[in-house]
Order: sequence, then structure tokens, then C-alpha cells
Amino acid sequence: MQPFRFIHCGDLHLGAPFQYATGISRAVDRAVSEATYVAFDTIIDTAIDEHVHAVVIAGDIYNSEDHNLEAQVRFVRAMYRLAEHRIAVYMVQGNHDPAESWKAQLQMPDNVHVFSSEQVQRFPLIVNNIEIGGVYGISCGRGNEGDNYACQYRAFERDEFSLAVMHGTVGSSVGSENHNVTGPCSLTDLAEAAMDYWALGHIHKSQVLSEEPLVVYAGNPQGLHRKEIGPKGCYLVSVSHNGHCEPRFVETSAIRFEEIKIDIAGMKTEAEFLAILRHKKENLRKQYKKNILLSIVLVGTGPLHRLCTQEGVRKLWLQESQSEEKSKSIFVIPYSIISNTRPSINLAERRLLSDVVGDYLRAYDDMVDGNAMQTVRQILAERPEFKRLGVYSDLLSDELLLRALKRCEIEGVTVLMGANDEH
Repeated sequence: MQPFRFIHCGDLHLGAPFQYATGISRAVDRAVSEATYVAFDTIIDTAIDEHVHAVVIAGDIYNSEDHNLEAQVRFVRAMYRLAEHRIAVYMVQGNHDPAESWKAQLQMPDNVHVFSSEQVQRFPLIVNNIEIGGVYGISCGRGNEGDNYACQYRAFERDEFSLAVMHGTVGSSVGSENHNVTGPCSLTDLAEAAMDYWALGHIHKSQVLSEEPLVVYAGNPQGLHRKEIGPKGCYLVSVSHNGHCEPRFVETSAIRFEEIKIDIAGMKTEAEFLAILRHKKENLRKQYKKNILLSIVLVGTGPLHRLCTQEGVRKLWLQESQSEEKSKSIFVIPYSIISNTRPSINLAERRLLSDVVGDYLRAYDDMVDGNAMQTVRQILAERPEFKRLGVYSDLLSDELLLRALKRCEIEGVTVLMGANDEH
């Protein structure tokens, strides 16, 4: 078989808006607005520089059904760049840009193969003018997102290499809790299709689900929010003469989301904290050499605890740290400071004392004993203010409520003890 190479990417979400770091400076605003496009351009540059034979796109090229014209123009221009280098493109449409939503104003070049949403199609896989196998796929269409697409895939026996492209949810893939279930299927379904490589999209986390056959999520090339921490990119896959695949992850993100913890133990002044924050930002700048949006979690026990719990103080720290980045060629911008610090007290000992603080802690334990989430949600449901949230009540995740619950424990103790009783 002819050896060849291809790029596997997906979930481009071109033009997707960021929710963070706007209004700090023009340079930052520009970097944020261009991030998804820059990440996609990096994929195209990699394809050309590495002389790949094909680019496989596993859905969600755009961010919504109503994708903007700029995103369409940029995408089609990129397809023409690949056409100039005789690089084929095989793509499915995802649940964010289903087949019926695509506009017809812009003509794709002949190197682009878009799979139907009606049934699984096969396009010839051509390497050096020789057909060595097939590329199989089906696009999402309005109404078929709940179907098990994988059951429709079957490789032709004559294929030397069979490549499947799909936008969907395989089993309980890591990261799937943040995505609507689309094209639900199992690894067993994929194995029965007799493919050599499954190029998957939909889950925004790069991961290899299976080695035999290779079942791979490329993840998204650019993180879009605070939960999408760390490297984002695509896979450059080398296929040898015997059909063995070697996927290599290539980072493409223009802006990384990162999270750090800062322990306040030993810090006596906010100047010390701000100095440590500057040091950590510089380390991140040197380590990654790219723009970073940073979430900071304060932990530990120390004299700064009271300041850390004040939202207004944390907001001032954010503003000061952000203003330092305005003149930097590579920015590291904090967008959130969360306090998980504790007062300098032994809560275990306090629970045993027969005083108001001990009574409070024991009452707290009785309330959260067993299923804390069920208790908290029941209390909320009985509050008249809760009804005013309407659809926004869905934003109250278990993680958010648990954080609020822990804060209640600490803040209640702090108030009851008073300012001078931390020991």
C-alpha cells in the first residue's frame, strides 16, 4: 500500500464568541476575536508544510446554524489554499452546523468532499493518483442527531485502508458531559464496521478511545471557555505501507485557557500575593510562548484569608493584574480569581466545642449529611426567589452549589468568631 499522511481535525467553531477578557485593550480584543480563525489557519499551514494527502474535518465547522458570512468566506478561502496544493478534504457536518443549515452562496473547490446526511457515503481515498481505499462518513441533519450512525458504516473488502469520519458521542467519552448526545454509539459498533481509523468529532477533548481499530477524538483546535483548559489542536496521522497508523498531536490554539492554584500560606500582605502572581504569569509566558487566559484559585490558610474572601478586593487584584498585560506582546490575562482559602482555625476541634461556633458547625454537618446536593436543591426550590431565575436555574451546576456550600461553612464560622478570634 502507498504510505500517506492526513490531518484529522474537527469542532472548528469558526467565529465562536469568547466570554472572557474583552475590553481590556484593543490588542486583546483582536486576539480573542481572531482566535478560532488563527487556530484553523495553523491547521491549514500544517497540512501544507507537512505535505499531507488529505484533511479530514469531523464536523462543527461553524458555531451555529446561523453562521456568519465572514466565517464562510474564511473557510472557503482555506479550502482553495488546500486545492492549490492538491490536498483533498473530507468533511461531515455536525450538530452545530447540520446539513440543512449550510448556505449556498459560496462555491467549494473540487477537492472538497462533503458527506450526505441521508446515508453513509464512500469517497475514494486517492494517494499519488492510486485509489488505496475509501473514506466513509455521514453528516448530521436536522432530526437525525439521535440516530446511531455507526451501525451504517461498513468498509469495502477491497479497501487497503478504510477511514471513517463521524460527528457523535461514543460511549461515555471523557468530556461528553458538556455536550448534547449526538449519534450515540458504542466502541463495539465502531469495531464491527471494519475501519482502520475512526476520525471523530463532537467531544472537545483530544483522546484515543481505542488502539485496534484506532478510534480518535481530535478535540477542538481552540478552547472556547474556562473548562477547556490546556493544549488544543489536531492530529497529524502517518499511515505506513502496512496500514499502521501513527497519530501525532499538533497544538494549534492561539489562546490557551489555564488554571493555577496559589497557596496564601506565609503571605502577610497583598503586595506579596501580587508579586507571586506576577512570577507565576511570567513562568506561564515562558513555558507556553502564547497568549493565555488564566483562572486563579486561592487556597490555604493565612493572614490574607479575610482579604481573599472579599469580592471587591479580588476584583481590584484582577484589574491590576490585567492592566500589567496591556503592553505585553504575549499576554497572560487573569479573568477569574476564586477563593477557596480557610481561616486559621482548626474546624475539627471547633466542631467539638460547646459554643455557638460548634453549634453552627454541627448544624451545618446535619444539613449536608448524606446527599448534600439534594438538600441544597430542595431548599432552593422552596425559596420564592428561585422561581425568578426561570431558565437560568439550569446554570446552577452541582460544582457551583458545592462551592457555595463550602463558602457558607467558612464564612459562617468567620462571622461568628469575629475578627480577632482566629487561632
